[in-house]
Amino acid sequence: MLAGALIGAEAWLIGFLGVVTGVLIVLVMLKPAMATSVAAGVLTTYFAFHLNAGAIIVYQASGEVLRIIPYITWFFPLVVFHQFTNFGFYKRPISILVALSPLPTAAYVLAHLANASDLGALDAMGTFVFSYLVFALCFGFFTRHRDEAVQRAAMAEEAARSAAALRQSEERFRLVSLATNDLIWDADLKSARIWWNKSLRDAFGYDISGSSTDLTTWQSWIHPDERDRVLKSLQRVVKSGGSNWSDEYRFVRADGTILNVVSRGLVLSDESGEPVRVLGSTTDVTELRALEKKLRQSQKMEAIGQLTGGIAHDFNNLLTIIMGSAEALAHIHANNPAAHELAQNTMHAAERGASLTGRLLSFARLQALTPETLHPGQLLEGFEGLIRRTIDGDIEIGFNVAPDVLPIEVDQGQLENAVLNLVINARDAMPEGGRLTIEASNRTLTADDLPPNEGMQAGQYVMIAVSDNGCGMSRDVMDRAFEPFFTNKEAGKGSGLGLSMVWGFVRQSQGQAVIYSEPGEGTTVKLYFPAAKDKTLQAKSPSVVDAVVGGSESILVAEDNDLVRDHVVAQLVGLGYEVKAAASAAEALAFIDAGWTFDLLFTDVVMPGGMSGKQLADAAWLRQPGLKVLFTSGYTEDAIVHQGRLEPGVNLLGKPYRRADLVAKVRHVLDGGA
Repeated sequence: MLAGALIGAEAWLIGFLGVVTGVLIVLVMLKPAMATSVAAGVLTTYFAFHLNAGAIIVYQASGEVLRIIPYITWFFPLVVFHQFTNFGFYKRPISILVALSPLPTAAYVLAHLANASDLGALDAMGTFVFSYLVFALCFGFFTRHRDEAVQRAAMAEEAARSAAALRQSEERFRLVSLATNDLIWDADLKSARIWWNKSLRDAFGYDISGSSTDLTTWQSWIHPDERDRVLKSLQRVVKSGGSNWSDEYRFVRADGTILNVVSRGLVLSDESGEPVRVLGSTTDVTELRALEKKLRQSQKMEAIGQLTGGIAHDFNNLLTIIMGSAEALAHIHANNPAAHELAQNTMHAAERGASLTGRLLSFARLQALTPETLHPGQLLEGFEGLIRRTIDGDIEIGFNVAPDVLPIEVDQGQLENAVLNLVINARDAMPEGGRLTIEASNRTLTADDLPPNEGMQAGQYVMIAVSDNGCGMSRDVMDRAFEPFFTNKEAGKGSGLGLSMVWGFVRQSQGQAVIYSEPGEGTTVKLYFPAAKDKTLQAKSPSVVDAVVGGSESILVAEDNDLVRDHVVAQLVGLGYEVKAAASAAEALAFIDAGWTFDLLFTDVVMPGGMSGKQLADAAWLRQPGLKVLFTSGYTEDAIVHQGRLEPGVNLLGKPYRRADLVAKVRHVLDGGA
């Protein structure tokens, strides 16, 4: 073209070729995916028309067959280009077009031969057309079979990959089914057959062959009380077109044991959407549900303890006033028998109320204990006489105390009370006689033996157990036995506070109380106490009753309850003391900041206004070092008690208290007792 040999229509045709080819190359660079789809097909089609047009134009201009050779020779590479590059874009019709593409040129040349007798030109065109058709057919045959071979190889490779993936998936599924403790199953809804993993035998005791592969057999293992509900829940998911099923129910093991299980299934459907399989797992949650039940029971007992503690605190304030007023009335009406008797009856009723609140506080673990190191065997031996007098003569008693039993550190009075409560319960469970056994022995408890969330430490414990062969308890009764006011006795036969007091005392002593019982077989209550770190037994000093006398010292009374405050002030003033009264900690500190000097601070532990009695005492000591303090409370607070024990140097007068207790304790603290 640059030399001027190509002009006219041929030059324009070749230039257009460059434009078309360039545009397609740019498109392929921007979108490479077009190289084997649109671009290859379009370029092949264009070349077929271009070569024909170029050859016809050249032959028309020159009339020489030799001149068209540069065009017609490109028909052969065009076949190769098309077969190797076009993988889908109208490949079949384009293949036909390519195979027949030289015919327009050949027809035109033969129709316009300058000399019809020019056999050379005729032979050349015939040879070219024949050679081209043979080449196109052979190359097409080759590429077709090549594509089929490539496709077969690809399909074989894909099949091998799929088989390997299937083997890996099946192996992974097999290993997962072996590694898990869950029961894995695959139910075929069409054949009503089911496949199980080995957990069916290992965890549930059933043979995985034979009738166990029948879907109806699985249904028979569901507890009869829940069978209809479980089957309906599964059918509901399957029929509704759902994909996920889950249910919790009771499952009967091969040995008859009842387990709590959770089953989860995935419903699989065929191409038409009809459910055909359910693949799932079954998990044994018996132990988990038991732990959850224990945790709920523990939380419930804790909540009840907080409630009863608050009630006992307010009730003790009222009992303090009642007892004090009854004592005052009895003293005033000493010469009036009728009035004196009424006052005494009021006093006795208040004392019974105080005993009731004491039991509530024991359950709530809010009693101030006075632990001492003692030997369980010696305590039970000394207690034997009272126990024999408590039970009926037709009940046989047995004591079994291990000779090497370790000392324990507990409140002796509370422990005696607890054992006596258990003995009375055992007696009531054997109305027609039986055998009562009391034993004490050492136990080493590991972390696995301890109940969760109870704060107990692994180590050496002493077990004190009371057993009977009476009527026993059902599971429901046993689960609630430690709850306050719960009893299965007849009306009027018990308050329902005996076992709750035992439970609270043992827990406050860093131990644990456990009940074992079967209906008709009897009951055993085991009390676990930590073995004392200090094995030295403490000798009891004889108690000394202080003389009920008053004094002239100055006392600051801090009490938020108006009635209790007025009662205490009246009692102390009547004994000769100089008394100032405050309704809050801030008001009490105001007296001290105003220059008043006191010999004793008598304060309630629970105080309003954001400052407790302990905080008041600390602030008062900073202002008046050496000030003596006597606390009072309807129940113990962590402020002055640590693990059920009063902190060293702390004096406490528990509510409710009698006048003699108040007078003696005040005098004791003023005289230096601490």
